[in-house]
Amino acid sequence: MSVILLLWAALASAGVKQFVIGNSEHPWRDWGDYEGVDDASRPGWIQPRRTTRDVNILNELYRTGRLFFLENPTDPRYKPGDGRIWTPNAAYQENAKLLMLADGKKDSLSYDYFNRLASNNGVCIYIDLGAPYPVDEIKFYPLLFGAHQDLYMKGYELYANDGSPETQDEKGRPIFHLLDAVPTNTDVVVDNRNFPPQYIRYIKLRCTSPQPFEIDQIEVRGEGYIKRATFTSKVIDLGDIANLGALRWHAEVDPGARVVIRTRAGTDRTTLIYYRINELGELEPLPGRTDEENRKLWEALPDKAKGPVVDDTDNWTLWSPPYSSSGETFVCRGPRRFIQIQIVMESTRASSRASVDSIAVEYSQPTMARRVFGKISPNIADLGVRRTYTYTLVPEISKDDIGFDEVRIVTPTEASVGSVEVGGRPVPQDKYEVRAEPNLLTVRLLDPSYRVRSSQDTMRIEFDCLVLVYGTVFTGKVFASWEKGLLGQDVEERALGDLSVQGSEGSLGIVLGDVDASPNPFTPNGDGVHDVTKLNFKIFQMMGTAPISVGIYGTDGRLVRTLLSGNVESGSYEVPWDGRDEDGDLVPPGVYLYKVKLEGDEREFVRLGTVVVVY
Repeated sequence: MSVILLLWAALASAGVKQFVIGNSEHPWRDWGDYEGVDDASRPGWIQPRRTTRDVNILNELYRTGRLFFLENPTDPRYKPGDGRIWTPNAAYQENAKLLMLADGKKDSLSYDYFNRLASNNGVCIYIDLGAPYPVDEIKFYPLLFGAHQDLYMKGYELYANDGSPETQDEKGRPIFHLLDAVPTNTDVVVDNRNFPPQYIRYIKLRCTSPQPFEIDQIEVRGEGYIKRATFTSKVIDLGDIANLGALRWHAEVDPGARVVIRTRAGTDRTTLIYYRINELGELEPLPGRTDEENRKLWEALPDKAKGPVVDDTDNWTLWSPPYSSSGETFVCRGPRRFIQIQIVMESTRASSRASVDSIAVEYSQPTMARRVFGKISPNIADLGVRRTYTYTLVPEISKDDIGFDEVRIVTPTEASVGSVEVGGRPVPQDKYEVRAEPNLLTVRLLDPSYRVRSSQDTMRIEFDCLVLVYGTVFTGKVFASWEKGLLGQDVEERALGDLSVQGSEGSLGIVLGDVDASPNPFTPNGDGVHDVTKLNFKIFQMMGTAPISVGIYGTDGRLVRTLLSGNVESGSYEVPWDGRDEDGDLVPPGVYLYKVKLEGDEREFVRLGTVVVVY
């Protein structure tokens, strides 16, 4: 895979830039590899290829140089998404002749290897269209003149497979399903439409007669868009590491179609490792600077010296989960220099398509640091108990980085800062400002002399907070507040779990904490003192949301007032009661019951208590 270096003026101002694929500067064809992609029908857009009834799909592959012989083609031009044709019942030279079955030259030459004395019962011809096409007709026939007309296939079975992962066996081979079986065939020209229109990638034609046969042409036809088309960008080199922002695209999607976007990021130009097997039988990685260089080196090796080809997971992230919508942040922790984008356009209907006009990724340079590693301690705590944590930031800063003076930490509940330290120096309280929100803590250094500018400037923030969920991750970002146009930089973990706090053993199993009513008793007489009581409680260790109800009851069990009914997630809750019933009237003085009920997937969690109303 070739690498294209993104160049820009050396003195470009700092700020958020966009790299766009699909515009005049970076057209689709120059910036990626295609599998089943059409970029000609609608200039500037990519979409799945479409076939029509007047097109023989097999001949179209042949005509455009995308049909190869053998199950494992040796032609270096072959690439994923191309078509293949082969038979396991003939040698290499005879497999090469199979291409004439798709050349469109009727009544010229036929494939006559099976015009022989040996039995042909069970011989097969396999076709891979390279992608799932909508197919409703498969046609084959011998030369239609002279004695050749009698050399048609006297019995056959047609099988198909759509190429989807769930229809492949453990070795990745298609599991075929039967389209039609004709044990006694009398049609010289077989034009089989005895199956419902469907997506087909693989075709298996099996002869069930021992008699000799020839085939002049095989035709495969249908109408509509192929099931899946994939654009995989070339490795994009941003010139230096960059902080990555939003990923945006413009697409049009018909009913039944969808666009799936994935990305990955790396620290070098090669996403794959190509190995050679040396004289000692050891694996050695090939030294090419790009995937394309390594591929050529690997293909030039003798077969016995070709080692495996594997993803470079040491220097590249795995492909991200699909993005749910345009505008989401590029999935990657920390800055990267090299990125790659994959677009899959797929549909469950032959009449529907997804098409993409452009895709763009935001990035900014310079970065605050090469890397910023974070760690929180302690990493074990009692859930629901407020305690003090230390958030340590260890930067790796080069001459090309600008440092930072602002830290934003995602917290499970509102936090309060006790102290800040940079490079071993305590920062006076009047030299930094704190903004504490329910789920975000921001600390900004006000004095430039305390900015984090070198790798020696380890920063520590001490804050109080309570954790409600086992395995809470305190993700963070750093910013250079004096550079308003730059994206923030992720705080990374040097070791897995460095930014996580686990619940203590005694916290396991707690979901609904104790409920506290305060003040209790309370006096809802309108004098402004203790007019409202508040039911305070915490919910722990919940993934997603769950239904909850909070109610006030009389001592006889009668419902007096529903205070809360809805779905909640882990967090701290404060539910007020003003001493009134469902009709808005003040209740008589006395003892009342409160009931908090949380409905989990497998059981209910209930807390009961009393609250006293006095006047």
